[in-house]
Amino acid sequence: MPAVAEVPRLHAETRVPHTLDELRDEPSVYDDLHVEARRVLDRNPEPRNLRDVAVALESMGYTTTQAEALGFATVFDLALVVFDLAYLYWVPRPVEPPPPRNTWRTYVDDYLAGSWYGVPWILSLLVLFVGRVALWSSLSATPQVSAVVSLAFFLAAACAGATSQLLARKGAFYYLQGNYPLVRWVASRVLGYGAAATVLLVAVGYATYVVPVYGLRMGVIFAEFAVGIFVFLVSAAPLYMLRRFVTLALTTAAALGVTLLGARLLGGTATGVRHAQLLGLAVGSGAMVVTAVSILSLHAGTASVPGGPPATVKPPAFRVVLWHGLPYALYGFAYFVLILAPPTVAGFAYGRFFGIRQFVYPPTVEGPVDLALLELVLLLGLVHASIERFGRRLRPLLDGQRLHQWRDARRTLRTEWWTSVAVVAAASVVVAWAAPALLLAVLPGGITASVHAVGGRTALDVAAAGLALVPVGMLCSQYLFFLGRPTAPVVGVAAGAVAAVVTAALVVRGGDLALAPWGLVAGGAVYSAVAGVASHHALSAGEESFYASF
Repeated sequence: MPAVAEVPRLHAETRVPHTLDELRDEPSVYDDLHVEARRVLDRNPEPRNLRDVAVALESMGYTTTQAEALGFATVFDLALVVFDLAYLYWVPRPVEPPPPRNTWRTYVDDYLAGSWYGVPWILSLLVLFVGRVALWSSLSATPQVSAVVSLAFFLAAACAGATSQLLARKGAFYYLQGNYPLVRWVASRVLGYGAAATVLLVAVGYATYVVPVYGLRMGVIFAEFAVGIFVFLVSAAPLYMLRRFVTLALTTAAALGVTLLGARLLGGTATGVRHAQLLGLAVGSGAMVVTAVSILSLHAGTASVPGGPPATVKPPAFRVVLWHGLPYALYGFAYFVLILAPPTVAGFAYGRFFGIRQFVYPPTVEGPVDLALLELVLLLGLVHASIERFGRRLRPLLDGQRLHQWRDARRTLRTEWWTSVAVVAAASVVVAWAAPALLLAVLPGGITASVHAVGGRTALDVAAAGLALVPVGMLCSQYLFFLGRPTAPVVGVAAGAVAAVVTAALVVRGGDLALAPWGLVAGGAVYSAVAGVASHHALSAGEESFYASF
């Protein structure tokens, strides 16, 4: 059986036909292509479409140069003929159509699944209504404690975002294959390395800034909450990956219940409240970890097919997994920097207002921004539903297209992009317009007190407008992640984070902290623009750029 390198190059003036009838007049080429058709079937016994044949040819060593040696412009043109020849050696089995699904019911299910990501935030706010204390929020904390806990939350959220994104991308890759040994292998290493990196950053912040500025006692509080919040947020990541949303809600509710009960039993003092919060974080983290481990243990030794026979799995080199997953980790880190930049910048500006060089908790900025974040709970479900719908539509579209019909596929994909982006953008505008008034009307005065202060309503309106830009960027980033192209989302969200920091710093120089949320507007616009242009360009490229994504 000849190797690819042994295929003779034809003379430039030789015309190689592209139909089977014409190929019979070129016996040498015809015989070579028969051999390649059998080799393709050896690698993929049941090719579903031309994309599968093209992938097999490339895995056999074919490049454009090798295809040209047989007289074809590209590997895809070669695949067109090889696929037809393969029918001489293989009869495809009849494909059973999937059972019909209610489109609207499926869309609603996807929307609700995406909305579950906001469960911890919603439950924390509800408990804050009742008990004035949640996992890392307390309406009775002193300004200094509020400042160090805010800094701890900012750092922990950014680190947890990086770790969770890396785990979600690489863990979900193996989970969807039913390869549970590799799911556990990835989870243990990602969580271990993520925790080690976070502890290092917390130690640096503790030693170089918090203790020298706030003192040893505040430094201890900072370290406790930074580690506790990080562990809690990261512990939720496996449940997100396993899509155990109800379990996530129950464990979060249990953690909040322990926090509320502990604050009562410990007398409601500042120290007692803090210990109750840390206990709640520990209980919630432990419950989520135990649940995720128990779920994965049910599939102990199972690989490749859920419920299949035990198998021995040799994991890849972790440095390779880490290298390919690093862009997703950077995306998760930069995303939280973008979201949390305005209150952080405002806090340092507030400190300068008092003549001190330290972060001072800015209630008229952080309170409105925290409330405005609730609008993302509604919009995340829409983003999730849109990308799930895209995934279900993309595969049948590509499977039904021949490689010379890319123009129709490209038109359909562009229409899909414009429709989804328009729907998410319109919903974001409506939510941003209605959310401030609705939140003020529904929430009790104790929660919205910061909004009623001077400049608070302005900060809420601007923050709502800025956060309305973020879902479009998230949707476009998910398109690119779906196709295995994380570079543009990383560049977009990093540029957005820089724009958010710079804009917030510039607008608060005059002393009006309520203008800090304009950083969200600038950052969200940059993020959405970069991710939007890149995703539209990728979808417009057509099927030939997608076959390697599957």
